[in-house]
Amino acid sequence: MKKQPLIFTVAIGLFFTQLSSLQAEEEELRLSTLGCMLEPSEKVEISSPVMGVLDKVMVKRGDSVEKGQALFQLKAGVEREGVQLAKVRAEFAKRKAQRNQDLYDDDILTASERDEIETELLIAKSELRLKQQELSLRKVSSPIKGVVVNRFNNAGEFVNTDPILSLATLDPLHVDLLLPASYFGLVSLKQELLIKPESETIDANTATVVIVDPLIDSASGTFRVQLVMRNPDGNIPAGIRCTAQTISKP
Repeated sequence: MKKQPLIFTVAIGLFFTQLSSLQAEEEELRLSTLGCMLEPSEKVEISSPVMGVLDKVMVKRGDSVEKGQALFQLKAGVEREGVQLAKVRAEFAKRKAQRNQDLYDDDILTASERDEIETELLIAKSELRLKQQELSLRKVSSPIKGVVVNRFNNAGEFVNTDPILSLATLDPLHVDLLLPASYFGLVSLKQELLIKPESETIDANTATVVIVDPLIDSASGTFRVQLVMRNPDGNIPAGIRCTAQTISKP
């Protein structure tokens, strides 16, 4: 008779162990039936800051690009000549100021004449910087590290403010979730979820929650969540659907 409490205690322990295991499994599957979408973390359409004729496009669709890499350039013969002319004027103004320094020291030049010469030098230097900036606008570099999604123009075509290239960053990827209001409070910032793309050839990966919308859309009864998922090898494509589930704590 004294052994019955021990047996009862063991049975109760096994019951709660199994219950905890079932709860953990349910916790892992809480979001498993919800759809999600993998998107580039950044998308940029690249235009020319000035109108002109394309001289060269250095990249094509599908190419990987680094931040600061040259993408395309416009014909710039007139602008280059403008820079050379401004350099000549700036150098002449500098020599003129140097030649007249001794005259001013000997009180041959008045302060007004010296001021005029120095102002001419400042104007010449400013004009040179302006021409150099105008020339630099004829060559456009990538503002991000990513891939070329689309190329809309070729060399020889006239371009204005319309996009010439479209770029996207695929590392990291953004995971966009649309969740029902009943899940509000169950997903928090910095929480990790398991993301499985809808492709048999791509393994599941963890992603970290970076945005949880503080408002619920009253019309649809949903709220949005955004996660960041690393994709260093670029093996996971953007634009595909996926599933998400929570990760139970050990």
